[in-house]
Parts: sequence; C-alpha cells; structure tokens
Amino acid sequence: MDIKWILNEQFYIYCQAVSERVRKSGSEINADVKKCFKEHPLTAEQTAQIKLMEIPDVPEVRPFLLCFSLALDIFSIPEGFHVERMRDLILTDLSDDEKLQIIHKCVDRNEQKSPAGEWTFRVHKCLVTSKIGDFAKAKKAKA
Repeated sequence: MDIKWILNEQFYIYCQAVSERVRKSGSEINADVKKCFKEHPLTAEQTAQIKLMEIPDVPEVRPFLLCFSLALDIFSIPEGFHVERMRDLILTDLSDDEKLQIIHKCVDRNEQKSPAGEWTFRVHKCLVTSKIGDFAKAKKAKA
C-alpha cells in the first residue's frame, strides 16, 4: 500500500508509508496533526517558524512535537523513535541508506532521561537541519 500525503496549512512534509503496519490514511493522519495543533496551540509566530522548517526552541513546541510524533507512529513511550518507520515515512531523493545515516545521527536513546517532549524536540530539530530538512524546505519553496 502506498499512501502519499501532504500536511497542508501548517506543515509541508512529504511522506510515504509503505508497510502493512500503517493503518491510517493520509487524511486520518492529517486529522491527528490538526488535533495536535488544537490540543497544543502555538502562536502565529511559532507556527510560521515551523512552516519554514525552523523549529523554535520554546517550551510550547515540545508537547506539539510529541503529539505529532505519536500521531505519525514514529515514536512511542518509553521505547522512543522507530528508525525504520521514520525512513519509510520520509520521502526524499536520498537513498534509504542515506536517510538511515541521517536518522541514526539524529535519534538518540535518551540516555539523559529527558521528558518525551524534549526528546522529540531534539530529534526533530536535528532532522530539519539535515539533508532531509533541506529537501523538505526546497519542496516547500517550489510549492
């Protein structure tokens, strides 16, 4: 099953789900993300920064990113990030090996025992400053 979706309005993230474990449609995931924005509202400035793939380092963003990661099924508590799921969801012109190298560089085992929101913030911040983030920014600029 191939599901391609775009989270519009707030995010321009291009993803592809390619495994049987995916049970949600793109519209269901989009609804989950909208729910995250409703449950964890951000200011207009914070939202604008996120649209530009510049994740602001403010406390309000962390619960949103946690909710977002849980909705995408790329993160679970207490296990953390699911690298293979992340690889499958991220649609770029990079090879799977290149994506995995970047993801492994960004994902940590949370040895410092940070709260889940801080952990997800750290990983998302790393991803948007990588080649993966560069690809998403370039796609958004073309849109």
